[in-house]
Amino acid sequence: MTEDAKSTGQKERSPAYPLIPLEAALERLTAFEAYFKRSAARLGKVGDAWGIKAKAYADRTLAALRYFGLIEYQGAGKERRVVISDEGRKYLRSQQEETKREVLRAAALRPKQIAKFWDEWGKDRPGDAVCLDDLMFKHGFSEAGAKNFLKVYDDTIGFAKLSDSDKISPKNEGVESQVDNGDNATSDFNSPSPPSGNQKQRVTLMAGERELTTGLLSKNASFRLIVNGAIGVKEIERLIKKLEFDKEILADIEPEDDEPAN
Repeated sequence: MTEDAKSTGQKERSPAYPLIPLEAALERLTAFEAYFKRSAARLGKVGDAWGIKAKAYADRTLAALRYFGLIEYQGAGKERRVVISDEGRKYLRSQQEETKREVLRAAALRPKQIAKFWDEWGKDRPGDAVCLDDLMFKHGFSEAGAKNFLKVYDDTIGFAKLSDSDKISPKNEGVESQVDNGDNATSDFNSPSPPSGNQKQRVTLMAGERELTTGLLSKNASFRLIVNGAIGVKEIERLIKKLEFDKEILADIEPEDDEPAN
């Protein structure tokens, strides 16, 4: 513990990272969808999907899903609701294994700390002792936080089956969620919402990917189409059909569906 922490009596905190690894987060995502269906969930009710009564632990679990980009918030303050993100829905709905793998690879590197150390360590990371010393003495992790982060890191990287070709540059590090890390039992759900459509967001291109086109959807929304492989008329037609399918799903979400099923 640092001298400042000792003098103030505050618990030393590690940099923020997901409490649970990616595979566990996907299991929570599946349970969330099964419980709430297509309804937006109130923050205080999210734990019901996982059988978690302790609000602090439910909040930290929810934060992990947000780190990986599997859920997002709608509204603000008391009206804030939790919904499955486009990436989360893509993983749950996709019938092609390769599509799921693409979601996994992107999700694994979305948390800032995981992206940072993947870029530094790569597939063959140093031994545990070296990494723990690095985390604690150079990057501000507590001992408990360093051990837990290393486990989350290893499980996530292994589950996503990342290769050296998936390495990213520091300027494209993953996003950092506005919540506390696993060293603390509280989380800040009054933090700013994710950037709106008119704010430029960083996108990490994986090996073989390229930006096919971009454009405006409305005053406050824009899009970027990232593709992999050869794209022709058949592929564009399939994309149009998929967008039509997604439109039908969104059209089914009525205002009265905001209340989760009990």
